[in-house]
Amino acid sequence: MIYIPGIRCYKGNKLNANENQYSISKNIFFLLKIISNNFEKLKLYPDYKNLQFINIISKTYKINKNKIFISNGSDESLFFLFFLFKNFKLKIPKISYPFYNVYSSFYKIIKKNIKFKNILKLKNIFLAIPNSPTGEFFKKKYILNKIFKKNFFIIDEAYSEYYNFGYKKYINNNNNLIIINTLSKAFSAAGIRIGFIFSNKYIISKIKLIKQCFNSYNINTISNCIGIECFKDKDYLFFKIQKNNYLKLLFNIFFNNKKEEKGNFIFLKKKIDFFFFFKKKKILFRFFKKNIRITISNFKVFNLIINNYFFWS
Repeated sequence: MIYIPGIRCYKGNKLNANENQYSISKNIFFLLKIISNNFEKLKLYPDYKNLQFINIISKTYKINKNKIFISNGSDESLFFLFFLFKNFKLKIPKISYPFYNVYSSFYKIIKKNIKFKNILKLKNIFLAIPNSPTGEFFKKKYILNKIFKKNFFIIDEAYSEYYNFGYKKYINNNNNLIIINTLSKAFSAAGIRIGFIFSNKYIISKIKLIKQCFNSYNINTISNCIGIECFKDKDYLFFKIQKNNYLKLLFNIFFNNKKEEKGNFIFLKKKIDFFFFFKKKKILFRFFKKNIRITISNFKVFNLIINNYFFWS
């Protein structure tokens, strides 16, 4: 089993990978000066401890530094976590991020695929909140009740900024809560491949040990600088989230989608002909059996979808 990413689109509109349609923080423009001032550092290996980056993450989320791990994208975070828990029986949602099943197969992990709404009844679970591609989520009280159980609980919070900013503050040394996050979605930085793991210091120390067996150095120097600037620009992050939520409301109204979903996408029941019609128009969606996932775009693309929709219907 392998993971097949969304089809690359060089001409048209790529709405099949949940990449943020709004640009990365404008603070990045100042990086040219920062890089020029530190140009000599590029001949050296990067700071494998990422101390400056971890400091700003710690202050932003108000979480202890020894509970933070930075990776080369959240997929690498997943790779390490599946390796760490390969001897456990995992519970994974039936419809979710395909890499969960890919890594389970790679490590030959015994797993069980469960309906999303029933998964909290079990132990040793691995799920995304909000879930991708469906946008499903649980109310806070149900999550908190599960956090304080003895078994490990792994939450992929790739889309948490579009929901409630996640459950990182509930991590402590008395529970086995593990959070995965990324800069690829709300922060609009998919191209620099930065992910995070948040957990108690014991689990983070184990993850660091695994990392040393694969790659002793972490993210590169330039990605490190860009990531720091992304975290500094909180106002722009909130602005992008508000724009996304407004456009998502318009998408839901137009498609008469009344399901309660979170994330920068909508999940619709559509047949394959819908997918191919828009593909011919150079608008790429993601097809999941009998469903289509559409990444929330800007107003211009929204109008383009509306105009073409009437020709399809």
